[in-house]
Order: sequence, then structure tokens, then C-alpha cells
Amino acid sequence: MAALLAKRQEKSDFRLTIPSQTRYLNLVTGLAKRAALVAGMDDATAAKVSIAVDEAVTNIILHAYGGEEDHTVELDLRFTGKALEIHMWHTGLGIRGDQIVLPDPKEYVKHPRKGGLGLLLMSRFMDEVRFGEESGRSECCMIKTIA
Repeated sequence: MAALLAKRQEKSDFRLTIPSQTRYLNLVTGLAKRAALVAGMDDATAAKVSIAVDEAVTNIILHAYGGEEDHTVELDLRFTGKALEIHMWHTGLGIRGDQIVLPDPKEYVKHPRKGGLGLLLMSRFMDEVRFGEESGRSECCMIKTIA
């Protein structure tokens, strides 16, 4: 019984499905920050997790779905005891890891433009960011280890 209880405490899941509309971003970012705090991260780290999730979901809505509002984005938060995993699923256009080119921050400062820093922020604020596809759905998975 103790082994079963320990296994249950080691990993728990929380799911949220939202319409592909930017007006729900505040809900998602609030959830991400609170989940990071519950996982044991400090406020500054939790804020970075929230920003990374905001960037990922915004990219899904604007790029994977082209701004179309009649789709969904599913978030799956997993507390493993060692990390917080945030899986974001959608049925829009996916991105493969080998397609990603992170911008050079120095060049961005020299030639500023609107947008384009989302993937860089995600990779800087999270310990792991990966993209994949399964059963006709695309996934962005971000992991932040608990210090």
C-alpha cells in the first residue's frame, strides 16, 4: 500500500482544454504559474514558466491554427516530483525540432521587430522544449526541473 501511495504522489496530472482564442491566454498563464508554485518553484521561476507557456500557446493559436478560433488547445500538466511537465496538444500545423532556428538576441536588438522571440524565451526559461506528433496531433512539451 505504501508503494502505491508513493507512486501516486510521484506523478499526478491536470488537464485543461481551451478554445484556440487569445482571450484565454490569461487563464492559461495563471494556471502555469500556479502549477509551478505548487510544484515547489520560487516566484521568479514560476513567472518564467508562465511566460514560456504563454509563448507556446500563442504560437499554437496564431501559427498552428492561423488565428482560427474554432479549434482547441489541450494542456496536460504533470507533476513528477522532480519536474513540472507541460504538454500542449493541438491538431493544427505542427513544427519539427529540426525546423527550429532560434534568433540571435544581439541581432534582434540591432534590428527589432514585433514577434519572433517566443521560441527563444521558451528555450531559455525551460530546461527542455521538444516538439512531436502522435495520432494526428502535434505536441509541444516543456519541462522545468525543480531545484
